[in-house]
Amino acid sequence: MAQGNVLKVDFGRPLSDDPELSYTLPSAYYTDPEIFELEKEKIFYRSWIYVGHVSQIAKAGDYLTADVMGQPVFVIRDRKDALRGFHNVCQHRAHELLQGSGSVKAAITCPYHAWAYGLDGALRTARNCEAIKGFDKSDFSLQSVRVETLAGMVFVNLDEDAVALAEQAPNLAADIQARIPYWDDLKLTEVYDFGDAPIKAGWKVVVDNYAECYHCEPAHPQFSDIISMPTYEHTIDGITALQLGKDIRRDNSAYPLDDDAGMVNSMFWYLWPTTTINILPGNGDLMITQIVPDGVGQTRFVNNRFSPTGEADEEVRRNYIQNILGTEDLLLCESVQRGLHSRGYDQGRFVVDESRSGIGEHVVHHFHKMVKDALDA
Repeated sequence: MAQGNVLKVDFGRPLSDDPELSYTLPSAYYTDPEIFELEKEKIFYRSWIYVGHVSQIAKAGDYLTADVMGQPVFVIRDRKDALRGFHNVCQHRAHELLQGSGSVKAAITCPYHAWAYGLDGALRTARNCEAIKGFDKSDFSLQSVRVETLAGMVFVNLDEDAVALAEQAPNLAADIQARIPYWDDLKLTEVYDFGDAPIKAGWKVVVDNYAECYHCEPAHPQFSDIISMPTYEHTIDGITALQLGKDIRRDNSAYPLDDDAGMVNSMFWYLWPTTTINILPGNGDLMITQIVPDGVGQTRFVNNRFSPTGEADEEVRRNYIQNILGTEDLLLCESVQRGLHSRGYDQGRFVVDESRSGIGEHVVHHFHKMVKDALDA
């Protein structure tokens, strides 16, 4: 369990640097509420969190809001065409300033008492404050949040001292743009939550499942009918990882693939701690998904769907992704979360071969190491 800001968990068997010899994180990492609270401070408040796409905030005054583990924030484009991030809270009495996404004209005005801030976060007007002794508007500017963009994706970080995202993931943008030549022309077509409610599995169970395709042949038979599993690749690059499925079968049991399909590979990028970029063979549509922890054993998914044409995804393909593939993963994750509470389990082994083949679990091991290192820091 976590004691104060220090983690005390009994590792009966070691999580070692060598994935071929290592054991997994103990089950307490997935079930202990105190560890979850520590993750907020040591992982989510210190990491780059995806909040949207630059196309959503293209003009001065355009904004989008987000919640980083209970910390409301917003990103807005100022009149100098720069993106600025702020804690989404008025400096008067803590009312939230903005909701959802949209655009403001002259100022960011609190709906409670009408304190108004410029797009640079400076307090412009505060009704009747000229009558307050010693009141200085410059003392009440909005509190800033770091913002960075990477290949058009917008990220925030609550840690002012965090290493820049471009330094932590130096090759990600170029890799995405090389593998998806039309990336810069993609159009955001939809923002939505996956499913009607949070799934009953914690965020680390979700990432564990996402980070390997060892389960694909037994658990995703239709996906395995699209992609040749013997040539599946899974590579690690710092805080990112890529799964690449090649050699597609156009005549498969998941959904039809025309000869002129815009994308003939499956690609799944993971970016620490909770961002994924996902594309399957077909018309070139893709999703950027933010994995949103909703408690120690619950998770939501916020999906941003993009299209090279701006049109809706093919119905058959979309149905497969959402209602078959997604549901299969949901059921797997919920079963694992229940199993982690069992007195008959604490740690397992990673299935990792010497060649680091595409169906191995070396990325899951890498993820476990990142979790432990972050919480031990």
